[in-house]
Amino acid sequence: MAVRLAARLLPFKPAGLGDILQGLRRFAAAMDWMSVALAEAARRLLRTEGATLLVPTGYHQRAIELSLAISDGIPKLIREPNVIIHEEDSIIVSGQCQLGGDAPNSEICWITSDNVELDSLWSNWIIHIQDLMVAGYPACVGCGGPGSEGVWNETASRARMRVN
Repeated sequence: MAVRLAARLLPFKPAGLGDILQGLRRFAAAMDWMSVALAEAARRLLRTEGATLLVPTGYHQRAIELSLAISDGIPKLIREPNVIIHEEDSIIVSGQCQLGGDAPNSEICWITSDNVELDSLWSNWIIHIQDLMVAGYPACVGCGGPGSEGVWNETASRARMRVN
């Protein structure tokens, strides 16, 4: 004779690392598109000798500190990024990438600031830059993260963001 046991709902208790990561998956979807584009923007900054970094006034000091950190972290760079203040509400690595602001041409890696504060974009971009420098990028092979070895497709990136 079978005994029927009442089912109880228990709070999520991860059994291992895989379960923990799966439990966090629901929070990751909204940031996935941005994370991939921010990683590409970070790679572009780090492999561009003497890049020009245009920032709003409130980011000037942080951008100077970033430039010095890049200079210290990547000794093979002869010229670190040059920081210039501009009046727009965007952060631009001239000819390479742009965080926020209006959409640039399709050769520029663009991360829209729709529904996201520029300060949040900046903070996440800095994390990507620091992680890449710790890994030894751009001097290492394969340490640039997923997608770093292939050609960047800006049209596909904007499509994932549903932006033209």
